[in-house]
Amino acid sequence: MINIVNKVDCCGCEACYNACPNESIRMKSDEEGFLYPQVNQDTCVNCGLCEKVCPISNCETKKNENQVAYLLQYKDDEVCKESTSGGAFTGIASYVIEKGGIVFGVEMTEEYKVRHTSVETIEELKRFRNSKYVQSRVGYAFQQVRNELKRGRMVCFSGTPCQIEGLRHFLGKDYQNLILVDVVCRAVPSPGVWEKYIQYEVEQKGKLSSIRFRDKSLGYQYSTMELRAENGKKYRGGIESQPWLRMFFSGMIIRPSCTDCRFRSRYRNSDFTIWDCFPSYKYDKSFDERKGTTRVLIHSEKGKKLFANIKNCFKYCEVSSDDVIQNVTEMVESPTFHSKRAEFFSEFRILEMPQLIQKYFPITLKLELKKYVRLGLNLVDLDRIIKRYIRN
Repeated sequence: MINIVNKVDCCGCEACYNACPNESIRMKSDEEGFLYPQVNQDTCVNCGLCEKVCPISNCETKKNENQVAYLLQYKDDEVCKESTSGGAFTGIASYVIEKGGIVFGVEMTEEYKVRHTSVETIEELKRFRNSKYVQSRVGYAFQQVRNELKRGRMVCFSGTPCQIEGLRHFLGKDYQNLILVDVVCRAVPSPGVWEKYIQYEVEQKGKLSSIRFRDKSLGYQYSTMELRAENGKKYRGGIESQPWLRMFFSGMIIRPSCTDCRFRSRYRNSDFTIWDCFPSYKYDKSFDERKGTTRVLIHSEKGKKLFANIKNCFKYCEVSSDDVIQNVTEMVESPTFHSKRAEFFSEFRILEMPQLIQKYFPITLKLELKKYVRLGLNLVDLDRIIKRYIRN
């Protein structure tokens, strides 16, 4: 029977929830708003499957294989605009669907929930575009993946590294018709804090027609979070001033297991690893820096064969796998908690969201000034040039 003593030992992947043969496990939110498995001891038969599929309890050494790396930029400008970076996942997923397959990814529902679901048409892939800075609810997606694989369908599953490992352990074996795509993940923020935050925003702005955590309307080099109200009004802010981005990137609301992530590695058990490439000019100056570019590591022969079939839908260039991971700290190093995280969560259930923001993330005159300076620099394209200088 699975028993979480230290919260750092549970990543919330829900492999145990999917594996339980008689549904004795439920995922329950803790006081910080993160999901953890809770076992009904009255119905548990002590089969041990929950422990067997846990990726943290059964963490494996990653295979050191012959990786290849690319920079990618999807040729369809509209797809590229909607994507977090260069649209790599759309190219991979479109191929799977064209072969009669099914694709699992993460969407934001109309109720502002973040969950894993599946699509079977290329048009529906737009539901998965753009990052979601909230831990997704996997639900019974792993069971659905297994069912589709057994039917002989091609399946693509995307998620964080811990979700990919959770699925692999749940399946118990490799499938040639399964394509796994993981993202280089900084950490996952609390769904409970998100629920409280977005409720506050809706109360202030009315029902929202869309939420984009990485909107590129101001360009890829200064992507912002955009909340769009049903009346068409847009509310946008960058990492220096937008409350949710500030909470997330500060380390205040991230999951405990993210600070000791067992799955950060250059070598992974997925087929593709994808992430941003802001300094694309370092590798190929012909890439349009304002559109967004994706770095891709391909780990498997399956991945290499698939890429050979889709590469023409991208502007691409092959790069050294050693060079492409240089200075990508999120790939191999875990983040740390904010120094006031414990204090924040002790007041999370007591204070309203405006009070929490005012106390821990106040909007000062200095921050307002920084926001407008960045907007001004971006308008004349100096923001991108300054970033180049800093990175060099």
